[in-house]
Amino acid sequence: MDNEYKEREAELYKICVSRGVFFPSAEVFTENLAGFWDYGDIGLRIFNNIIRNWRELLARIDAKEISGSVILPRKVLQASGHEVNFFDFSVSCQKCGSSYRADKLLEEANPGQNFEGLKPEEYDELIKKHKIRCKKCGSVLGKTSKFGTMFSILVGEKRHDDINAYLRPEACQSIFLDFKRIFDAYGRTLPLIIAQTGKAFRNELSPRNNLLRQREFYQSDIEIFFDPGKDDDFRIQDDWEIKILEKPGGKEVLLNISKAMEKGVLGHKVTAFAVSLVEGFLLTLGFDKESIRFRKLHEDKAFYAEEAFDVEIKKQDSWVEIISCNHRADHDLGSYSKNGATFDSFNGVMPNVFEISMGTDRIFYLLLEQKLSKDSKRYWLKLSSRVAPFRASVFPLLNKEELVDEANKLRNASVFRNDIYYLDIGNIGKMYRKSDEIGVPIAVTVDYQTLKDGSVTIRDRDDMAQFRVDKKDIDGIIKSMEDLSIKKIRETYSVQ
Repeated sequence: MDNEYKEREAELYKICVSRGVFFPSAEVFTENLAGFWDYGDIGLRIFNNIIRNWRELLARIDAKEISGSVILPRKVLQASGHEVNFFDFSVSCQKCGSSYRADKLLEEANPGQNFEGLKPEEYDELIKKHKIRCKKCGSVLGKTSKFGTMFSILVGEKRHDDINAYLRPEACQSIFLDFKRIFDAYGRTLPLIIAQTGKAFRNELSPRNNLLRQREFYQSDIEIFFDPGKDDDFRIQDDWEIKILEKPGGKEVLLNISKAMEKGVLGHKVTAFAVSLVEGFLLTLGFDKESIRFRKLHEDKAFYAEEAFDVEIKKQDSWVEIISCNHRADHDLGSYSKNGATFDSFNGVMPNVFEISMGTDRIFYLLLEQKLSKDSKRYWLKLSSRVAPFRASVFPLLNKEELVDEANKLRNASVFRNDIYYLDIGNIGKMYRKSDEIGVPIAVTVDYQTLKDGSVTIRDRDDMAQFRVDKKDIDGIIKSMEDLSIKKIRETYSVQ
């Protein structure tokens, strides 16, 4: 990682903790726990806007959203296979005892490569080959072993230490458990799309990189239940040209989704449908198109998966997984059925499932990381108006009673008053800087000319250019910002 990139990451962290975006949980105590983070007001606004865009996607595909319990009976996680199979491979220092995830150590030593799904002895060989040692003391690492990653809990009064429940390690489990209820409620027809956003919990061995690897985190999942004999039920939403890494170590290719279907890179129409949704959603949030990649899984996909892709975002010289797209066949409902749950077949066939599982915090963080911009004077977040924490800022030029009153009137008269960032303390330059750092697209300044003719100054966040408009047009400008460029707004509304 070069010095310039380290500086950018440090500056992003500084902005986030100082502006109330996110910060460590329980940080007022010196002995808090790693891997737990809190969102502040600004961060929660951005996060909620990401979820708002996700819910707009759900509405377009007629998905039913639920909210399930985060505590699940042990029987559920036994039936799903999590209790036996949900683990990481850890390796510990023979001297100081520090523990690490084996695959992540190798990925750090080999940027851009993926080392998931190997056997313990394979990890040992690769760690030796790449001469990887303890990051804290430099000593030799021991043998690789399994590390269970679920949080077990006791529910109710117990007289012994036998666990009877877990915090859910994946939010999607609630969707599978609730499928029968929703299926019955909506006329027992397929395909049926059920979604959920909520928290999941994993006892990560070495949580780090801020929000990228946490122990408590958000997932936003879409589960598509369908008749496996009716793949024609699905149509590509938008025929995007997407970047695909088809083979490990191979070259990335750009293909339209329809062309990827013709070539067999995408094997199912439901997969093409899902890939189209994901690409469109990420572009809507403002991710740069060239930074999005679909990595096809082969030996590293789940044993039951018909087809699987990891959606990744470019982060400097590596790729970070943010979404998994998996054709899960009838594994989930079938596993529960074999362990005592009651699910009806559909026309004699168990419904199949295609899953889109998003790491919501990862999307949030990587969007901020990608949109952190810099010039010779400042850093700022170049967020689109669809995800920015506020649609606009309103400031008085000076902290004078008549200007403060007019600025307050302007804000309170707006239909977007709850989406306006307001400050009247400090000089105008510092207020602009605060607004820029949290990503507000435009700032509206009330000055003495406003008192004379009703015009205000609009300042663009990205190039700091200014122009005057009639204050009566502010709501129209704010409303049009998702569709019009700042240049077009200036041409349409400028009064000078």
